[in-house]
Amino acid sequence: MSPKWKLPFKNSTPVSDSLQGRGDAESPSEKDFFRKSLRIILGLLLLMFLSFIITFFVAVRGAEQTLVPDVTGELLIDGLIDLQDKELYPRIQVRFTEDPLEKDHIIAQDPQPGSVVRAGRRVKLTVSKGAVVDKVGDYVGQNLVDVKTQLQTLFASYKPLLIIREPVIYVYDDSPAGTILEQKPEAGMQISGLTELELIVSRGPVGERYVIDDFSGLKWQDALNRLVRSDQPFVFKIDEEAKDGSVSTVTGQVPKAGNSVLRGTPIELTISTPSKLGRDERFGTFEIALPDYPISVDLVIEKELSGGKTETLLEMKHPGGTFSIPYREPAGTVLNLKVYDEKVRPFVVQ
Repeated sequence: MSPKWKLPFKNSTPVSDSLQGRGDAESPSEKDFFRKSLRIILGLLLLMFLSFIITFFVAVRGAEQTLVPDVTGELLIDGLIDLQDKELYPRIQVRFTEDPLEKDHIIAQDPQPGSVVRAGRRVKLTVSKGAVVDKVGDYVGQNLVDVKTQLQTLFASYKPLLIIREPVIYVYDDSPAGTILEQKPEAGMQISGLTELELIVSRGPVGERYVIDDFSGLKWQDALNRLVRSDQPFVFKIDEEAKDGSVSTVTGQVPKAGNSVLRGTPIELTISTPSKLGRDERFGTFEIALPDYPISVDLVIEKELSGGKTETLLEMKHPGGTFSIPYREPAGTVLNLKVYDEKVRPFVVQ
């Protein structure tokens, strides 16, 4: 009979059960470690977030205490240094001003001085480029009319700093009429305020003469066109006694044809009266006494049309004095005499 063996331990627990119990004993410690690690990480993140918030509000609070300095009237470089000290940055725009002494100075700023702004904000600075003209130009050899137009254009939007002294001095010279011969101040002089420009201008050659044409028998329109092409001043007179059909012709002239006269001497032409006119037509002369100009000016006669339009009837150089031109127009027609594009006098055909 086989012997019966007994285990040395009573109530022994199976191996598998023993291992399972050990695993259950270690699980709580691992969970505690995980929880502690998670708390530490969350705490660090919260601390970082709080540090960021505190830093942000401190920075914002400091920026709100930045005052904009007053840099108006300072040189640009000095104004930039003042803004830099306040941690502000410039945005620069430039423009011309009326005062030459303001050049390179700050003339305006935005925001205004004393404003409380954030650090790093841009401040708009307006800097003067000086006056449109800061030096006297060289006008010798140029035409007086061109120089006047040039100065008017330059100072159209600003207070004039350079004006031409009137009356201008005119002298006879071989240069074309209207040419500037001398100027004072000389070219290149700095302008610091209102400056008068004294000019000596050519009247043209002295003693220039020409031979008078023969206008007798010409229609007054043909005689007028010939005079206009040569910029020869004229005066028309109507002979009420002479009737010449439906057209008007030249019946007399002074000076007579073939005479030698000085350039600019007015020619007086006598014309006949048309015996036949249209129902609403009128015939006569538009006469005006103009000033005696030192040099010939641009003279224009325009006829007003419907719709605000105009038609140029005559365009020439004229020295001034008595001006008389025939017309044959319907009653109510408006004629305008202009000198240098400025209306001198309107004339209504009666």
